Amino acid sequence: MCWDYALKWQAEKPRLEQSGVAGPLFISVGRPEQLQNFLNLNPELKDAKALIEDSEDFQAYKKAGFNYLMGDKQIKPGDLNFKPPQMMKPGTWFKYLANVANLAPVPKGQKLELGGKVPEGVKVLGGTYAIDGDEVLFSHQDQVPGDVPELEDVFKSIKAAPLGMKYLDE
Repeated sequence: MCWDYALKWQAEKPRLEQSGVAGPLFISVGRPEQLQNFLNLNPELKDAKALIEDSEDFQAYKKAGFNYLMGDKQIKPGDLNFKPPQMMKPGTWFKYLANVANLAPVPKGQKLELGGKVPEGVKVLGGTYAIDGDEVLFSHQDQVPGDVPELEDVFKSIKAAPLGMKYLDE
């Protein structure tokens, strides 16, 4: 799901630049070589700004506010705004499925095994923030994969120009 969400945000980069936003910045957990592999698999993200949190306990990621792990919260049907992938074409799905085990944030030397213990990194959920200096303009914590905010809600929080429009006060 994050694959699709990253593609959507990167597609909006010109609109963000038009609105004076220095983003998006993608932050994930895993190892540097996994991030590089992910970016290589997605030429649409070649100019993306991306960071990786490669510690075993993901403390920097948690200190940035990404605190939920899959299963932390009891979710009731209807509580979520789950969005299935929209940008992933069949070829992208194939790349995703073929590389999911290699891209999974598991500790070095450990493998992701069907039926085995799920490493903590695989359960880490992200979120979406819009930050201006020290002020958080928008904050959303994903509760399950695919529980992402509407991009337009984030754009409204940063007062970004509507698609194809400029600010009225320019």
